[in-house]
Amino acid sequence: MNPMPEAHLAGELTIRPYAPADWPAICRIHDAARVQELAAGGVDRRAFRPMTEAAIADGFFDSETVVAQLGERVEGFVAWNGAYVSWLYVNPSAQRHGIGRRLLVHALQKIGRQAWTNMLVGNNRALTLYRQVGFEVVWERNSLCDGFPCVAMRLALPTSRMRDPSVRREPRTT
Repeated sequence: MNPMPEAHLAGELTIRPYAPADWPAICRIHDAARVQELAAGGVDRRAFRPMTEAAIADGFFDSETVVAQLGERVEGFVAWNGAYVSWLYVNPSAQRHGIGRRLLVHALQKIGRQAWTNMLVGNNRALTLYRQVGFEVVWERNSLCDGFPCVAMRLALPTSRMRDPSVRREPRTT
């Protein structure tokens, strides 16, 4: 499938709440894009967990989620828990056409000025996107990704309490 130009996507793309019928698409998108994300971050491929495993452990069902639908096909999703942007993935065949930006901007309109996230160092496409909408790098540190070494970073809006490197994440809300 050849990706279409952003201008064409913009007219046909719908952002809507996640529905249980979207689950197969969420799994398809996550699993393809997560492999890409781990590779960009230089993380051992054995750190990969399919969405069917990651969702419960990482709080997907505790998050508010919206999907980006192009025609009849879900091509991306973003989820947040409180002010934390917990998931943002776009189908690799539909990347670099504004879907991730539209999802992130939608989430920020819901979250507000306290938004923040964590990501892998080396995922430069994601870092560029977050910076373009106002996030700043708070810290980088050695960490583990499902038991495998990685370098993680926290990003936050300048108005977020999480902009302070010493502030810890609040417990998840439901």
